[in-house]
Amino acid sequence: MIDNYLLEYLVAFAQTGTIAGAAEQLNITQPTVSRGLKKLETLLDVKLFDRQPQKLSLTATGKFTAQRARILLQQQHDFKKAVQHFASKNDYLRIAGTIPGPLLLLENIIERLDNQLVIETKTILPNNIESLLHNHNYALIFSAHEIQNADIESRFIGMEKLAIKITKFNPLYHRATVNFNDLNGHEFVLSDNIGEWRKIIEQYISNAQFLYQAQPEALRELVRYSNFPIFKTNITNYLDERLAIIDRKRKFIPINDPHSAIELYATYLKNDRQKVTPLISEMTKILTQISD
Repeated sequence: MIDNYLLEYLVAFAQTGTIAGAAEQLNITQPTVSRGLKKLETLLDVKLFDRQPQKLSLTATGKFTAQRARILLQQQHDFKKAVQHFASKNDYLRIAGTIPGPLLLLENIIERLDNQLVIETKTILPNNIESLLHNHNYALIFSAHEIQNADIESRFIGMEKLAIKITKFNPLYHRATVNFNDLNGHEFVLSDNIGEWRKIIEQYISNAQFLYQAQPEALRELVRYSNFPIFKTNITNYLDERLAIIDRKRKFIPINDPHSAIELYATYLKNDRQKVTPLISEMTKILTQISD
């Protein structure tokens, strides 16, 4: 099976004509694109590229493959949207969030729940919460904001607390805790899908450099092979432990700062209270355990 990200690399290369252009379009590093294209060529067992000194171009087979990849990616996008539309019309619970932590946690406790869930992993904007609920795009939205009005209500479910993980080469390695000011001047590699956390870290660590990655595979490679510090929270650290994901290079250090913890709320239409309450209760129970 060929991963979608490899097809995306090929389509981006076909559109831009260079490794550098593809990397810029995808917001990943050039070596990551180069390795991905070589891997795709190996998996397909055909020659996709004509390699000349200082020049890489698509063969006729490569151009055909890029066209087919573009069609396949669009079909998969259309497939996902069709399934989500069907689910929304057939009593599934569609879930979204302005922060990824609760969504990641929910993905790992689905087996405990009776509801049939469709989880939107791409974070949404806080200003869109009310309209998305009123339009029945989602039945439940997790955010750092409480909303209470005639039609909508929020329930507090717990806290998400920010931390860092750093290697022994970082001067903060021997600290038990750090604050936001300590992190100024450092370079962090992180996902671009962090929702409301992005505004917080950019505001309170204004002199740091943030290397946002749109592709999960590229982010995993950078975390694995580099010494960049990374951000974690009590939620993602709990999930790493639950899934036995071990990063032996880095030490977990909590951030002790007034703005490094956010309140989490589950927000929904009052008419949907009965069907979302079991899920909210399960989430609250887990967050209470890992927030202590």
